[in-house]
Amino acid sequence: MGAPGTRAEARGIEGGSPQEARLIEACQQGDASAFNLLVWRWERPLFNFVYKHVGDAALAQDLVQETFVRVVKSISRYSHRGAFSTWLYQVAVNLCRDHLRRKRLPVVSLHDYYTTVSGEKVFVKDRVADEGARTDAAAEAAEREQLVRRLLGGLSEDQRVVILLKEYQGLTFAEIAEVLDVPESTVKARLYRGLRAMRERLERHERSPEDGPGGAS
Repeated sequence: MGAPGTRAEARGIEGGSPQEARLIEACQQGDASAFNLLVWRWERPLFNFVYKHVGDAALAQDLVQETFVRVVKSISRYSHRGAFSTWLYQVAVNLCRDHLRRKRLPVVSLHDYYTTVSGEKVFVKDRVADEGARTDAAAEAAEREQLVRRLLGGLSEDQRVVILLKEYQGLTFAEIAEVLDVPESTVKARLYRGLRAMRERLERHERSPEDGPGGAS
């Protein structure tokens, strides 16, 4: 079976699979259509991660586009030691870090929309809400997303990145360790501490629901 030839097929490939490897090899040989298929495969999950990390749709779109720009410029040097997605997240994490060193996290709006690299107009709420949440539960999904964002915003950047990669993107501890260039034990410690901090903040929120992001801590 050859490499995927359509958007739908590309979005179904697994990270580190033979199909993905063939796409990468084609990219390294200058095949622009193969790179477009990689973009279609990873643009959604990558945007999901970046948006949850930086909290701004337009900024997330820019960072995702810059991620792919950097990847295409250096893909000729890419080796197949790990999943392509791990490399993508590594580039994206570094770009997010560079931005967050200069900026504060903005307030999330699920009503934002953006235009993807492939020209698709997408509303943020359709990307970041739970897969099971649709129109009839939009208000509940938006409220839940706002709360999760506030809880994540109270964490250190190291803890937030690990939680997003593990709980939202489904990366393994080994993959996250590769993305962040730290031992797996460090990844597990950051995840544990971050989730514990979120749980404690959630308990305070439930006791005092009127306290917003700038409320009592």
